[in-house]
Amino acid sequence: MKTKLNIQFILQYITIFFFMLVLANADLMGCSPFCYAFFYALMFVGFNEKLSAVFCMASVLTLSPTLESVLIAVSVVAVGLIMYYIHRLSKREIHIATLICGYLLSFVTEFYYNHSVKYVLFFSTLAIISLFVFINILQVLSIRKNCFRVTLDESVCFMFAIGLIGMGLATINVCGAELYRLILIVIIVSFSATGNIGLCYAITLSFSFGVSISNISLIPIAEFAILTLASGIFTMPHKIKITICVLLAEILVQYIFIHNNTWIDAVPIALGLIVFILIPNRWVSSLSDLVYVKRSELSTRNIINTTRKNIKKRMQELSNIFLDMKHIHLNMVKKDLTRDELVAMLIREVINTTCKDCIDKNRCNRGLGTDNKSNLETLVDIAVTKGKITLLDLPSNMTARCGKVNFLVSTINRLCDEYKQYRSMLGDVNNVKILLADQMGAVSRLMLDIGDEIDTNVTFDIARENKIINKLLSQNIECREVLLYTEKNQETSAVLVIRGTNEDFPTIEKTLSEQLKYPMHVTAITPVENGAFLSVTLRRKNKYDVIFGLSSCNKSGNDECGDCHSIIRLGDNRFLLALCDGMGNGKSAHRMSAMTLGLIENFYKVGFDNDIILESVNKLLAITNQESYSTLDICLLDLNQQIADFIKVGSPFGIVKRDNNIEIIQGGSLPIGALDSVSPFTQKTTITTKDIVIMATDGIIDAFETEDNMSDFVSHLATNNPQTIAEAILNEALHLNNMNAKDDMTVLVSRIYLK
Repeated sequence: MKTKLNIQFILQYITIFFFMLVLANADLMGCSPFCYAFFYALMFVGFNEKLSAVFCMASVLTLSPTLESVLIAVSVVAVGLIMYYIHRLSKREIHIATLICGYLLSFVTEFYYNHSVKYVLFFSTLAIISLFVFINILQVLSIRKNCFRVTLDESVCFMFAIGLIGMGLATINVCGAELYRLILIVIIVSFSATGNIGLCYAITLSFSFGVSISNISLIPIAEFAILTLASGIFTMPHKIKITICVLLAEILVQYIFIHNNTWIDAVPIALGLIVFILIPNRWVSSLSDLVYVKRSELSTRNIINTTRKNIKKRMQELSNIFLDMKHIHLNMVKKDLTRDELVAMLIREVINTTCKDCIDKNRCNRGLGTDNKSNLETLVDIAVTKGKITLLDLPSNMTARCGKVNFLVSTINRLCDEYKQYRSMLGDVNNVKILLADQMGAVSRLMLDIGDEIDTNVTFDIARENKIINKLLSQNIECREVLLYTEKNQETSAVLVIRGTNEDFPTIEKTLSEQLKYPMHVTAITPVENGAFLSVTLRRKNKYDVIFGLSSCNKSGNDECGDCHSIIRLGDNRFLLALCDGMGNGKSAHRMSAMTLGLIENFYKVGFDNDIILESVNKLLAITNQESYSTLDICLLDLNQQIADFIKVGSPFGIVKRDNNIEIIQGGSLPIGALDSVSPFTQKTTITTKDIVIMATDGIIDAFETEDNMSDFVSHLATNNPQTIAEAILNEALHLNNMNAKDDMTVLVSRIYLK
């Protein structure tokens, strides 16, 4: 890292020295204050004053090592350093007015040698303008650094400085070749490659204007304006195309319009084009990002990332609320009484109901004493264990003395029945509270997951957006805006605002696919600006897709099938396949399986975990106080990873056919809704484009009787068409049952295929 910083500083010093050298060579009507203006500007913005002085002296003396030049340079540098150190010792900043006064005072030697009033006024004006220009430029570069966005007056300053560079380079020759031609041609083709032709023209005209002033000729302006025009012919900038166009334009200019040329004049142009070809594309892309992005685009894109972070924060806060609500509901769950607590409570109720107002209460207490309590504990304990008591369960001493034995027995039995009903109701209430707590916990986790998904900044590709706009315009598709963004999954998506119709979408998809180097397809279309434009969203086209086959029939004699199926897409790359077989058959079974499958679908669409989904549905079915049982067979297909997750709750086995090999996906566990908790059978397996997944309800499985019979039949099927396979399996199952469906029969077949 330290070495990298040292190299940056060295390159910075070399650039400053070269710029001073060029400015020292710039001459406007015999006046050349530009190098000195740059020296004072460097000191004003805080650059190293010693190096600035050395660079200034070296630049001037390199180009003009005369006594006059030495005296002028020494006086200018000396005054500048004296003024700088006085303010430094006094710990005060140099005021701009003080700087100008000292700056003009430093030219006393210059004015001694050239003391005409006209010269002094012109030189002073030029010196002050140059000083302001360089101060402005250096402040922009030091403050904004790599954010190259300038105001109108700052743009004028940059154009003035570029003109001075052209003026300074105009008279520098290397082996007879003009250096400015090499530098300017590299600038032209580089900025043309960014697609910002307007800026390219501005820089070219400013540079060539400086050259024209120095050479007292308008030919450089005309020549390089033509070259700039040639470089911007193509709407889709390409290095080779730009190079060829500029080369042909240069030949046209040099050998047709300019007759006093020599072969040496073409050397800088050729070298410049070679340099351009060798420039890495990432440098051109960085230059494009630097000069093209608008303020509104930057602020909009920054707002997107800021909003995403704010949403994550809100999601975390909402998640904490739902988590607290989960704990509150769990704390509200009432615990059941222990056996001793239940017996003691029932004894108190029996005494209050039977013995409190009894006329023989005192006689019983005198005759039996503590045996009364012991007898009641025994009776209540028997009632709790057996569900009720009879007269035979009463001890003899209680039967002989108590005159309300029948009432006592009925009271104990009634209290036990009431407690059973209360306990059942309490269990349902507790199940509801636990169900709500589970749902709130699931919502809390879901919000955290959503927050994590949007926690990553969205990155944008400005340069490629410009290319897409130009490409679409060249195909007569009016594209107002393109937004390319990459999220956490590292896949680029696009949003385009176009004036077009559905007929343009194939062209748009092809253009985006060529630019992004992978297939794209339209996923959403939204009208904007009262329908005048369309907002078109494109995402990466999935490499794989799924085809399905389904075949089913009702149980013989029934009008409705009790089996239900579901095939839904979860996001871009996942599918949910499910079969649900309600208990029994006919309308009631269909209603139960449809309700179960509807709950499953909605939970998966939201994004809940498998365990939460199955537990929640199981509790919802369990608290209905009906025999609401359903078998559930689920397959989750992940197309990108080519993985199938099987989840079976009371459902029979499934089959994965791999060429002629058969893999059995075992079923198991009790149906959903049968118990308070559910224990599904799960299995994960890989799926390729040649594999076929077969899921069937027990009506199909029972017809084949064994796994081997069904596996043997499936393995001999020659087709890989899912619908044909599903129909063949159903027909075979009916044939085995003599065309009599003993139960509802459904088979669902799926296969992944390469698009």
